[in-house]
Amino acid sequence: MSAEGAQSYFQHPLYPLAMYHFQQGEWRAGLTAVERLVQLFPLDQELRSLRQEFNFRARLDQFEIGDRAVEARRRLRRLIVRVGAASVILVGAILAARTYSSWVGQQVTAARQRVEREIQAATLSAKQRDVEALMHAERLTEAASVLDEMIRLDPSFPSLEGLRLELTGAMALADQYDQAMRLIEIDDWLGAQSVLQQIAAVQPNYRDISLQMSYIERQTLLGNLLTEAESRFYEGAWQEAVLGFETIRTLHPQEQPEYVEARLFESYVNAARSLLIGQADSLEALQVAETYFRKALVLRPQDPEIKHERELAGLYLNSQDDFDQGQWSEVITGLEIVIGADPSYAQGTARQTLYDAYVARGDAEMSLHLYDGALSDYDRAVTLAEQDPEAVLRLYEAQLKVGEAQGAKGSFEAAVLHYRAAAELGNLRERGAQDNPALLSVLQDAERYAANGNFSVAYERYRQAIRLATASQVKVIHVVQQGEYLTLLASRYGSTVRAIALANGIENYNLIFFGQQLLIPVMP
Repeated sequence: MSAEGAQSYFQHPLYPLAMYHFQQGEWRAGLTAVERLVQLFPLDQELRSLRQEFNFRARLDQFEIGDRAVEARRRLRRLIVRVGAASVILVGAILAARTYSSWVGQQVTAARQRVEREIQAATLSAKQRDVEALMHAERLTEAASVLDEMIRLDPSFPSLEGLRLELTGAMALADQYDQAMRLIEIDDWLGAQSVLQQIAAVQPNYRDISLQMSYIERQTLLGNLLTEAESRFYEGAWQEAVLGFETIRTLHPQEQPEYVEARLFESYVNAARSLLIGQADSLEALQVAETYFRKALVLRPQDPEIKHERELAGLYLNSQDDFDQGQWSEVITGLEIVIGADPSYAQGTARQTLYDAYVARGDAEMSLHLYDGALSDYDRAVTLAEQDPEAVLRLYEAQLKVGEAQGAKGSFEAAVLHYRAAAELGNLRERGAQDNPALLSVLQDAERYAANGNFSVAYERYRQAIRLATASQVKVIHVVQQGEYLTLLASRYGSTVRAIALANGIENYNLIFFGQQLLIPVMP
């Protein structure tokens, strides 16, 4: 049932106004206020009875005015009749003195009968108006009682049959209306609608059936919406369930609000989590999931688990925007929080993005000769790369970056150690022995100089070996799909953003497009 039916009309400001008019006997004004209350509380039986009382009182006032005029005319007729009768009697008396006394008696009797007939006709007419007024006020039992009195007075009165048929029809409609109200009370919308349609076929404007029909239509629509939303909920079709419960909450805000909000909260959370299954590295999926988490928090602002999930999604999305704009420090700040909470967030793409941000910031610091800052960022990149044993190319690149920073500082021995570690990760000796004799020769020179303690020359030889190895780097071809981005591809292939950008001449990390063919450097 609607929440309107549960709210008392006594609290509405129109009710005391109606009662004031009742006390003053201002039935028409009071009826206007009650009619508006019935529209707001269409199911309240007491309110409908109050409306009938006002209607009846108003009509009785109207009929009372008419009755006064009739009564005045009747009194005048009585006076005329009495005067006439008196005159007849007087004339009869005079004539009786002159004529036969029997004729006078006949005239007196006839006059009395005429007076009696007129009085009865006036009485029946008054009762007819009472029956009509009571029927209009829907006080049908009282109307039937008055009609019975008329039948006893004069069974042949001309209007009796019409009144009887009209009263029978009114009582039948009242019974049907009461039946419809009972069906509405038990939420039998289709049954109530059928009965109301039967009433409308006989009397389209009967009572408030138009309001009741509209109410049933709303409830029927609500029932269909609720059934559909519940079905989607139990099927686990969370996005469709969200749409259904959001529609109910918008169109019928007073319909079981706590239940609908509970269902909607669960649908939001499950829709967000289901979106991230298997595509947690998809920016589009993360954006939609973050929206669902945000909507769930509107319903339950203090839910710690959902708040945490929404914050992680928001930080990750913001960090990707910052990465595209080259704001490396902002990326690092946000993603350090994310991987601190979940090292594998977004299927490892968060850690990949953080790694590439450290490398990019380190490169920027190297260009400004800020070697200590660059070395610190490269060391952090090494730590991140070591957390993923399958990302060999990432660790290879990070070791080279640390070696480059150490060499720039003049710490050639430390630089050589990192270059040697990178050479081992990249299997440079095996690759050189297989198909790159120049690489093998330079690498052997670097190792020999390092063994002799000549680290500065060894450093230069290692750098030369790395250049030769890079030129022959193994690459795979990838066709960019909708929603893919560089850090996602780097994470999936175990590569790095810097390596992909260099292999494809990409200057702006944000500028890759659907259908583009990319060369993805990978470890052999």
